[in-house]
Amino acid sequence: MSPSDHPFHLWIATDAETTTVAQCKLRMSGRTNSRRVGRITILSPGEPISPKAAEKRIGFQLLLIAAGASYLCCWGSQIHWGLILAGAVILTAFALSASANAKKPSTVVTPSLHLHPDRHRILVAHQDRRSFNDLLILTERIDKTLPALAGLVDSKNAAALVTQSLWEGAGFLVRRQEIRSVRESLGRHEGHSIGAPSRSRLDLRSQQQRADALWDEAKKDLKRLKFHLTATAEAGEAFIRDRELDDTLQRTEEALDRLSVDGSHAGAYAGEQLADETTAVLTAYRELNDLYGGKS
Repeated sequence: MSPSDHPFHLWIATDAETTTVAQCKLRMSGRTNSRRVGRITILSPGEPISPKAAEKRIGFQLLLIAAGASYLCCWGSQIHWGLILAGAVILTAFALSASANAKKPSTVVTPSLHLHPDRHRILVAHQDRRSFNDLLILTERIDKTLPALAGLVDSKNAAALVTQSLWEGAGFLVRRQEIRSVRESLGRHEGHSIGAPSRSRLDLRSQQQRADALWDEAKKDLKRLKFHLTATAEAGEAFIRDRELDDTLQRTEEALDRLSVDGSHAGAYAGEQLADETTAVLTAYRELNDLYGGKS
């Protein structure tokens, strides 16, 4: 079953403390930078508004509220004045709250976390967030090559496959994050085991070995994913470079009165390289699909 049979969209939001990857919509608490990469929406904190700009904005908003309330009071009956003034107070409170939020750094908001915790993967450790960013950079490199590969691979399938691979990568990193926490917890007790062997010491060592084995497994999963994403990105980029070279040589050939022997060999070699890169692209996407396709 192809990845596009079960399409889904990923949301990635980062702030100073966390990186959240979700199949549900995310947002930021304040000013936001947003961009799209294929089937992925990436959110990050926008530049907080300066105190001076915030004061000017709230002053203008309060002036509008006061002017509107005065106008309505002039044309309304006394019965309606209370409602008008209450509305003005509510708008004022809203404007003051919005101004205060605009001055604060944005944080990630997860509206659906309590409903769908399995569709959210939250990274808090610096090394895990950095590793995920490396995967995201590879995803962006792949996405840039897809328009040029439209005649070679199904671009919708490829975009869905890469999105699913990134989701799997977030899962590997969450697992690694949890294993690290267990290893650190066990490590805090290692120095306390002094004296003759006991059942507790044996259990501690056994759990440390299990945690170490899981840690190695998580590292291998992440390394394999990064290898295949890198291979896919490099294959697409090499294909584009060689196709551009092939096109250049064809245009040059048409402009020349006659070809030299060296020129003929160069054209043939470029054609062979393009064929090799075509095979590399197809192989890279096939391997990526075998490992991560059809998962969600």
